[in-house]
Amino acid sequence: MEHNLDYFKALWHTRSLSPVSHSPEIWDERAAEWIDDLSPDGEGKRGMRERVEFTVNYLRRRGLLNDTDTVVDVGCGPGLFVAEFAKYVKRSVGIDYSQRFTDYGAELAASRGLANAEFFREDFFALDVEERGLAGAFDLVFTSITPAASGEGCLEKLIKMSRGYCYNASFVHAGDSLAERVSRDVFNEKYANRFDGEGFYALLNLLWFQGFYPETYYYDDSRVETIAPTRKAAAKVASSCGRDSEEDTQKVLKYLERLGETERVSNFRYGSVLWNTRVRDKR
Repeated sequence: MEHNLDYFKALWHTRSLSPVSHSPEIWDERAAEWIDDLSPDGEGKRGMRERVEFTVNYLRRRGLLNDTDTVVDVGCGPGLFVAEFAKYVKRSVGIDYSQRFTDYGAELAASRGLANAEFFREDFFALDVEERGLAGAFDLVFTSITPAASGEGCLEKLIKMSRGYCYNASFVHAGDSLAERVSRDVFNEKYANRFDGEGFYALLNLLWFQGFYPETYYYDDSRVETIAPTRKAAAKVASSCGRDSEEDTQKVLKYLERLGETERVSNFRYGSVLWNTRVRDKR
């Protein structure tokens, strides 16, 4: 049993990024790009809105998000889940490492008249749950597509903060027609899908071997977009190919310029895990 736990803990923790990638400056840069995608004509707004609505409906069918509940979203990003939760619960809290994200979330909640939504800039890796009085403070501890959940000891913190349920969503598959072409034509290599579901698989087993009874569901998001040859688009496609240097971005940009406006078909599949922290057996 201990061998199984050690294996899945190691697999889960490898999902978190290096300390360098967790600087506030880097996350503020990423926040600016993601917030831009949520503008009225941003490519990510529709897909994100639909996933938020689907997730809220699922949680409410499971008997969660009641008007007496207190909920926290750790690694909340722009706060879309926090704002939506606030429509149903007593108190909705968002925690993120980026000040830009927490400021955006606070402005979003205020614009919707949600006085019960709060946002705090916090390094969850360094957070002492006991010291901050957060042990057992929330009916639902929520995480979605965030490295904050998989850092060393972070899963234990999330569970400790809950007096009811924990939830995590992660990518289990992602397909990108344009990234596949770029990998082949620009970098002369096969497209490597970075979202292979390893984190989902690790968490599911990690929880099971610790005595919990996790339940799962999947959500699909498919998009067809017309991509213009801009530096921003080139950087995103390069990143999808696992290439983040400026040199690689410029190579992709030149390729896109030769193509002109081109179609990009992307398919994202999310795997979600929900578990009751009060139901736990020895295994």
